[in-house]
Amino acid sequence: MTEPTHDPGDADGDASSGIPGELAAGDDAGAAIPEEIPSAARPGSTVRRLAAPVAALLLALAALIAFGVTLSGPGSAKPRTPESAFGGPYPGTATPVPPAHGPAITNADLQALADRRTLALTARDVQGFTADLDPDSHDLIAGQLRLFRNLMLVPFDQVDYRVETIQTMPTADDRITAYVDVSFDHRITGADTATVGEGYRWTVVRAGPGAPLVVTAVDGTPYDGAGYAYARDYPAPWDHADLTVVRRDHVVVLADPSTAAGAERLADAAEDAAIADIETWADGGPSGTAPGFVIVPVADRETFYRLYGGRTGEHGEESGLTYALRTIGPAGKGRFGGARIVLDTTSGWFTSPNPRRIGELLRHEMAHALVTPLRNEVPNQDQPVWVVEGFADWLALHGRTLLGTDELYEARTYLATNRFTGRLPTDDELYQADTVGNAAAYEFAHLAMRRIEEIGGSTAVYDFVTAVYADPAPAAVDAALRQATGRSREEFEKDWARRVHELLAA
Repeated sequence: MTEPTHDPGDADGDASSGIPGELAAGDDAGAAIPEEIPSAARPGSTVRRLAAPVAALLLALAALIAFGVTLSGPGSAKPRTPESAFGGPYPGTATPVPPAHGPAITNADLQALADRRTLALTARDVQGFTADLDPDSHDLIAGQLRLFRNLMLVPFDQVDYRVETIQTMPTADDRITAYVDVSFDHRITGADTATVGEGYRWTVVRAGPGAPLVVTAVDGTPYDGAGYAYARDYPAPWDHADLTVVRRDHVVVLADPSTAAGAERLADAAEDAAIADIETWADGGPSGTAPGFVIVPVADRETFYRLYGGRTGEHGEESGLTYALRTIGPAGKGRFGGARIVLDTTSGWFTSPNPRRIGELLRHEMAHALVTPLRNEVPNQDQPVWVVEGFADWLALHGRTLLGTDELYEARTYLATNRFTGRLPTDDELYQADTVGNAAAYEFAHLAMRRIEEIGGSTAVYDFVTAVYADPAPAAVDAALRQATGRSREEFEKDWARRVHELLAA
């Protein structure tokens, strides 16, 4: 699974307009609109916005973090958003420049346009939401009408459109065009701990002096670098297709037409998984974790990787990707206010005859989302994947007996073929293309967490993970490991390797 990160704006959201009660979807919101792989192929990956092959790319851009998870399988946590997204201009953007001829488009003009769209959302005013769109662009209007309908179904505590950067294009006539990067700041009720954002680029045209501003195109805020491109957590599910929204106490499911039929059933399974993870963590874990989860089921790989700009989370085996979204505002830089869990309902975790498999996948992905608000982002340094994925497997399978099951099949195979190195798995090993090696690395990471639990109890695991999420620097991770186990990294590694042999050699 993968956890993408997002852009800051107002960390506490105080500067953004709140949503009146009538905008937050009511109890009937879901009804109004109107889903075991072989052990070698593990569940998903945490998109770092944390991941392996992609991790190298994203380390260079340490700003967005995605966690995709494969239960004992490939996962990823990768930085996603460039520093320029958090205060400096995006590549290719500039401050407004009046054209040689014709009217200027000012920051105040554009923020007023954004404010009108915010007001239309909070007032549930569809005409106001589309009033500034190009009347001749039928596809644009249809897409924005769909967006409006979808947003009316999602329970928000807050929504706000905020202009970030502007690039104006002078012309020789009276016409002027501006490319406007806008953050859709929002907070989903019962899931986000702070305001998060989604990046849009609006193309705005003024035909002549005194002419109104007209939005002629809406897309994601682009960023190109390191050989790949993505938009800032765009598209979200509400940009993608008509939504069916199903709510439970700790879960919001955002299903497109391909998964709508199974949305209620998935919501029930997700609620059970959410309660299990939240209650397990509450037995000794610190406060500040996510109170609930946003689940996005899809039924094709293209959409699975496209949502939230997650193409860089692709490794081929993920069944779930958990995207971490950055908080909004200068005080939120390096912090995360929420997560989104995208699930591929065509994967073996959904088609398996074993009824426990969906719950395991959900609990694994929710483990990533649960601790996302505890995460600090340190430039050029991600949390070690063995901690991120080992913890997610540990929480998902907490209390389960592993011996005598197929949960450790690949690790046992590694041991029998003398491929076990006795070293804690590296990021590259956890995100390698070889499915057996990938799954074995997940299982070894899981066993490392179990060894910490054997030494210091569940609280030692919670404290260790919390410390690593707060500071992922190698020296800090080693210090946290010593605090949790009383051993240096080298001592713990030898002790853990001995324990692995004891468990698996029989």
